[in-house]
Amino acid sequence: MQIITDLKKLKIKDAIVVLGTFDGVHKGHQQIIKSAVRYAWLKKKPSVVVTFDPHPQRVIAPQRGLRLLTSLAEREALIAELGVDYLVVIRFDAKLQKLSYVQFIKKILVGYLKASTVFVGFDFGFGYGRSGKTEDLRKTAEQAGIEVKVVRPVRDLFTIVKSSLIRECLAKGQFNKAKQLLGRGYILEGKVVKGVGRGRELGFPTANLLVHPDKLIPAHGVYAGHAWVDGRRYKAAIYIGSRPTFPEKEVTVETYLLNFNRNIVGKTLKLELLEYFHGDLQFSDVDELIRRIKKDIILVGEKRNL
Repeated sequence: MQIITDLKKLKIKDAIVVLGTFDGVHKGHQQIIKSAVRYAWLKKKPSVVVTFDPHPQRVIAPQRGLRLLTSLAEREALIAELGVDYLVVIRFDAKLQKLSYVQFIKKILVGYLKASTVFVGFDFGFGYGRSGKTEDLRKTAEQAGIEVKVVRPVRDLFTIVKSSLIRECLAKGQFNKAKQLLGRGYILEGKVVKGVGRGRELGFPTANLLVHPDKLIPAHGVYAGHAWVDGRRYKAAIYIGSRPTFPEKEVTVETYLLNFNRNIVGKTLKLELLEYFHGDLQFSDVDELIRRIKKDIILVGEKRNL
């Protein structure tokens, strides 16, 4: 997949285009993108996914403090797995925000992308104030000779898969539901930084992850998952919380990698949270905490599906 950040450098025509922000690249997003890729393959035309960075809500309503399910790098990696030819990353700023939906179609879809077909989700909105809806897109784009395909929502039982719902589930500790809607575990990625050394003092040295401030941190507690370091995968016990047994109250993301004994401060660590064990617990003494940590690590080691 080729990543384009300057529309002027995109030299294609008759593109099959998918529009959306795709935060999370969840099951619904995957359905839209896979449909477009399949259609592009049948038509022997290039498939192009268009996404926006920063997330439009971070520009339109920064006071809401929206937290993201995926960083741009994570989105890029997940979209690449779906067989897309080109990923176009459009900078969302005040200038782009002011474009009407008609201007967006003429300038972006017709002028730069030279689209022949556009795929969008059922609830797609675009243009100034999201005034353009799917029917507006269909009417205006088809006048310009662009075919429009609106993909029906993906449901999990009776629930429509949406990024906002996944954010809510992660924040409330409904991790299994969030994972089901995502279609995979939840990713946290960043640099390993030097911590206060509390884990090492207890006999369980942990890697402290510096997470981007825009990233959504899921509910506090202990998780089982995977950790990737230098391209290798390890089972991991992951703690998110403020260590209530100790005086420090700053929220941390700490990871104990099983069968691993290296100093990785300064390296990039990628985590995939796969199972939620329990919430953030406060213990009466350090010995009780150590027993709980040992139990959690044993449980992670025994997980055959990790």
